[in-house]
Amino acid sequence: MSELLILKSCIVLLISFILTFHSAKCEKQDLYGNSDDVCILDGTNLKHTLLNQSSMWLVEYYSSWCGTCHEFAPIYKKLAQDISEWSYVLNVGVVDCSEKVNLENCRNMSITSTPTLRLYPSVWNTSDIGKSVEKIVSAQKIREEILPFVDEELPKLKWTHDLPAPILKPITYKEVMEYMEANDRVLHFVLIFEEPDSYMGKEMILDMSSCSNILLRRVDVTSADGLVIAEKFSIDMRAVPQVMLSTISQQPRVVDVNMKTRYFYVYQLELLPEVGKPKAKLNWQFSNNVDTSQGPLNGNSNIKDHMSINWERSYLADIESAMNYMFTVEVSANKKLDGKKLEAVKKLVEAFVQTKDHFPGRSSTRRFMEGLNGWLADRSSIHYDVWSAYLQSAKGFPKANHMWVGCSSDQPTLRGYPCGLWTMFHALSVACSNAKVKDSHLFYDAMTGYILNFFSCLECRKNFGKEIQEIEFDSEADDQHASMLWLWRLHNSVNKRLHNHSTTEDQSHPKLQFPTEEDCSHCQHPAVVASKKFNKLKDHLRIWDEQYVVEYLKQRYSVQNLLNDYLDDDEKMESHAALNKNNIRQHSMERLLLENRS
Repeated sequence: MSELLILKSCIVLLISFILTFHSAKCEKQDLYGNSDDVCILDGTNLKHTLLNQSSMWLVEYYSSWCGTCHEFAPIYKKLAQDISEWSYVLNVGVVDCSEKVNLENCRNMSITSTPTLRLYPSVWNTSDIGKSVEKIVSAQKIREEILPFVDEELPKLKWTHDLPAPILKPITYKEVMEYMEANDRVLHFVLIFEEPDSYMGKEMILDMSSCSNILLRRVDVTSADGLVIAEKFSIDMRAVPQVMLSTISQQPRVVDVNMKTRYFYVYQLELLPEVGKPKAKLNWQFSNNVDTSQGPLNGNSNIKDHMSINWERSYLADIESAMNYMFTVEVSANKKLDGKKLEAVKKLVEAFVQTKDHFPGRSSTRRFMEGLNGWLADRSSIHYDVWSAYLQSAKGFPKANHMWVGCSSDQPTLRGYPCGLWTMFHALSVACSNAKVKDSHLFYDAMTGYILNFFSCLECRKNFGKEIQEIEFDSEADDQHASMLWLWRLHNSVNKRLHNHSTTEDQSHPKLQFPTEEDCSHCQHPAVVASKKFNKLKDHLRIWDEQYVVEYLKQRYSVQNLLNDYLDDDEKMESHAALNKNNIRQHSMERLLLENRS
């Protein structure tokens, strides 16, 4: 019989180990890592974790390249550290929605912008996308918003620990007296006297929910029961919050602290005999949710050799990687495409198709866009399954994934997709100009429609909306070049706002005004200063010569000038793009500009 019990125990331990290991492979390092009190969840373990854990969950859905996510990460890490002792009740996790292994989960959870915070109950069903947390400006604001959810869900929690279950609702006088006289009461019984809208008592209860030999309860000093309890223990109601400690065989006493805050009180209570630190300090290992189907990443790219990259040129691989991410991640994040979102996709595809022989890509990708344009034409709504099936079956769909070349970085969370998207749209604006597209608003409508409907960095999307109000599009000024120049002005405006003020700026590739003087010495010239008073400033006041800027943009982003290095041999650019490649490499961008002007 004893052997059978030992065998059963071993089986239970083995299963527990396997389940833990299943959700606990760790190698991924981006915004969150081994030193953070978060569980990195992914497509292999998110549902399993939510279904099989006995705690509630707070999960951040983020994109590793997203600027707002970079800004928010320190706040979330601070929150995770601050409430790590709550993990018997609430655990903290993250999911990177920019990784393809997580796409299905992010779509099922209706995640269309990042960062997004969701709360999940301990008893979870797969149709529940979670409760959104809106106030994510600080760790304190997030704590205050999640506490009502915890309070509501706590009675449903399956408490499996050999400790008193935490209770956040105020205690009654009857409960106090019964517990004080109970034979099985814990060594230390604590009453927190506070106003009903105070957060301190609830946070203290959760902070110490995994400590031994102690039970904390709240007392609402405005209630009839609260007044009786306060009178019973001679609590000064004018000095709330107050914390009273009742230890077996000792007289109840008020806990004295230097400052009446959650942290000072918890520190004092943890010093009590046989209490100690919480047992529930989160100690998750992490999962590896990087898509390594094309090999390990070097920084943010699967391009191994960064030394041979020509940083003054633009690469087709960046455009294809942006197209792939755009269609398979951001558009595919929607369970259904209809209304404004479907119209935005149609407009973007139409813009590509209208460029004809100037299409910024391979002829196979051009044929894909033309086929997609026809497929979309008569559709008023498209469900994800239909959209996904089309992408998987369509010939010519760009397969490049994480193939960042001119958009590569040594840092895994910098540049990449945002840089690729800028490159793609610059190439598209130039292609529209070269093709003399009749609809002068087509490019503007295509780009703004996509960013405002699909770009997953929510704060970036809002900033873009503000930016296009300031950098207005004027198609009448110069029909042929209006889109190119508008996008160039917009890009420089964004660079000016972010330079030296953004955690997403790669110091090796700073967000400067472009083209720089090194790239195009004729694109800027000193301003004419009429007053001697400002004569010393004239070398710093530069004026753009937009004719040279147009030529620079055309030389850099026209399809025949896009480099096709790093693509597989069977994926090399076809037709005219490949013909000019060797000739172009013999000349610098400056030489080309001068030749065109002569």
